[in-house]
Amino acid sequence: MTTPSSSERTRTETAASADRPFDADVAAPESRSWLARPWFRSRFGVGIVAVDVLLTVALAVAASVAVDAPFAGVDGLGPGLVPPFVPLFSLLGALGFVFTALTDRFDAAVGTLVRYNLRLPAALPLGVGIYLLSDVVLDQGVADVPLVAGAVFLSGLYVNLACVRLGALARRLLPTSDGRGESGSGGDEG
Repeated sequence: MTTPSSSERTRTETAASADRPFDADVAAPESRSWLARPWFRSRFGVGIVAVDVLLTVALAVAASVAVDAPFAGVDGLGPGLVPPFVPLFSLLGALGFVFTALTDRFDAAVGTLVRYNLRLPAALPLGVGIYLLSDVVLDQGVADVPLVAGAVFLSGLYVNLACVRLGALARRLLPTSDGRGESGSGGDEG
């Protein structure tokens, strides 16, 4: 029988240590950090998921029911640059990300669930940016174009990837402190 080489042993030990649970996960449930517990074993985690479900239902109803009356408290505002469907579909897309991520990792910790939900506010400016960019690209009023609503939804669904790619694009296009772009660096961080 042959003994494994040192590089094989190192790879095996690294893989074994990566598969091992964190110390907080193997500790007794009462001594675990509340952020390290699975979301379904924490009142806070269940509360977050319940709020996400209610918000999803409310936004889906708002997207499918036509309301001609002004919203309470905002009836004095004039028509804005961005129609109300843009933040609505951005948030629906981001909530879609939260639920698909929970489907992939059902036993995710409460801290991971909170991190997923922090993408909700990031979806709003991405959706507005997609809407404004589509107005320039399509060179027409895009308020009635279903393709734009779909693109806004996808920007919310892929908010994590969009933030990384937009950051990389900004680093390439925008000048640095010495006045040059970073297009020659070849590195793509993020």
